[in-house]
Amino acid sequence: MTKTLGIITEYDPYHKGHAYFLEEAKRLSGAERTVAVMSGAFVQRGEPAMFEKYTRAESAVRNGVDLVVEMPFAYGATGPENFARGGIRILSALGVIDGIAFGSETASIEPMKTLAKALAFESASLSRQITLELAKGITYPAARHTAVALELGKDAADMLIKPNDILAIEYLKQLYMIEAETTRRGLICFHPGVVAAGEPLLKEIYAVARKGPGPDGADNEMQFAGAGAIRALFREGRLGEAFSFLPPATAELIQHRIHEYQPDISIWEMRTEHDLRIDMRQRRRTSGLGMIFPDSLFDPFQFALLSIGPRASSAIYTAAEGVENRLYEGAMRAKNYKELISLVKSKRFTESRIRRLVLHTTLRLSKADMKRALNERICARILAFNDTGAEILKEAREAGAAERGVVLYQNLRVQEEELSISPALIELSVRADKLYHTMAEGNLTGYRYSPEPVRV
Repeated sequence: MTKTLGIITEYDPYHKGHAYFLEEAKRLSGAERTVAVMSGAFVQRGEPAMFEKYTRAESAVRNGVDLVVEMPFAYGATGPENFARGGIRILSALGVIDGIAFGSETASIEPMKTLAKALAFESASLSRQITLELAKGITYPAARHTAVALELGKDAADMLIKPNDILAIEYLKQLYMIEAETTRRGLICFHPGVVAAGEPLLKEIYAVARKGPGPDGADNEMQFAGAGAIRALFREGRLGEAFSFLPPATAELIQHRIHEYQPDISIWEMRTEHDLRIDMRQRRRTSGLGMIFPDSLFDPFQFALLSIGPRASSAIYTAAEGVENRLYEGAMRAKNYKELISLVKSKRFTESRIRRLVLHTTLRLSKADMKRALNERICARILAFNDTGAEILKEAREAGAAERGVVLYQNLRVQEEELSISPALIELSVRADKLYHTMAEGNLTGYRYSPEPVRV
């Protein structure tokens, strides 16, 4: 029987490290087919994706992934827990996924599963310890790290400070929680002291050891760089260096997109000049770039915050503990996005939390909006696929993906009736897409409500 592997990702952009991971994941699992659940216009770190989602999805399929579906905005850009939950829910509901694979610094499944189960079904003592640490005025990740070190040991705690391990633990945690939900229904509520037995829903789990530098590092000799480092090269206009870390299929797609927006930069020039540099600051003042940078959020954020006002901003999804007041004060002083984040972050509030709050404020995303969206059935847009991906889609529909909790769709208009069960979830994704398009083009001219997926 053909084995199918699931991956949860962002691919911003798809680089050589991703290609290595995909090859290793297939080797370890013996899988012949792969499905990726990918964030859309905005990513988990609370920023706009540098490259639009259809370009990213197509690059994944051209590099060996068979099917790419979009994680709805309500899950994809609202924090690691929702990101993991959305991805795992989609993969579990498809009915055709045999297992999942993820990158990891630790790359040792059993210790990760032990920690994930402890976090999924928090003991009373661990919960009390986290509360005690939070009372010291530190961030939740720091409080959890200290509490886990005291309860489970330093090795377990250290997995919570490594970027790939953090998400890996979250994936496993969500697997345990969904398994408990499925098997115990109303008997389980996820509160401290509740313990659930059993193994994760997707039995086959593969951890691929990370190769090369971290997310923001680069190694020219290995020709590996993290996605953050590659995005930094693009922001600085060091196109030649950026392309050297991308597989040819990814580089070609991005080169065509840049040329579309900047016709004076030839595709031949981008392919052949390895030290090619351009003045990004000058070009950003005169025309689009074919890519979006985080500081593009600053102006729409300021307009949104002023229209909401300081009192009503407490209703924004990620607003809590007075962080919305710090954000309002910072917005009155900051001259740009980078300065805003710097002014608002603190010992208690991490940069990632502030970035997400800025995004959610810009979109006027309220706690009530999110409560409705997260209680609706997940609707996952199909972004790109090949012939094998088409077979997977057919099998998923025959396996009853919709009955399992996930509706796969290609066209919002054609499947309007089917998608009417999740109005809040769909509306949030559409709202995010419109903001992204406006940031890229300056207005909504040319915005497509429901583009067709890319077939490779």
